[in-house]
Amino acid sequence: MIKRRAGVGGSVEGDTQMAKIRSLYRTGIFAALTLAIGGITLSSPAQAAETCTGTLAQYGTTIKQLETFSAKAQTLADQNPLYIADVEYYASALAQAQRCAKNLGNIATVSR
Repeated sequence: MIKRRAGVGGSVEGDTQMAKIRSLYRTGIFAALTLAIGGITLSSPAQAAETCTGTLAQYGTTIKQLETFSAKAQTLADQNPLYIADVEYYASALAQAQRCAKNLGNIATVSR
C-alpha cells in the first residue's frame, strides 16, 4: 500500500492511467516517425526521374566531364586547400548525375 499525504500525488490507479497514456503517446510518435522515414526512402524511380530533366546520354556525357573536373580540382586541392570546396561541389554534382543516370536507366529498362 502506498502512503501519501493528503492532497499530494495521485492514486495508484491514476499512476497506471498516466503510464498507459505515455505508452500510447510514445507508440504513436514511433509509428509516425517510421512512416515518415519509410515514405522518404521508398520513393519510386519515376518520382526521382521527375527531378532529372536530361536524357540518359546527356547524363553519361556529364558524368565523364564531372569526373575530369573532379580529378583536376583534386590535384589543385592537394596544392592549395582553397580548392577543397570545388572538390566537394564536383563530388556532389557527380553523385546527383549518377543517381539520375541510374534512375533513368531503370525506367528505360522497365518500359521496354
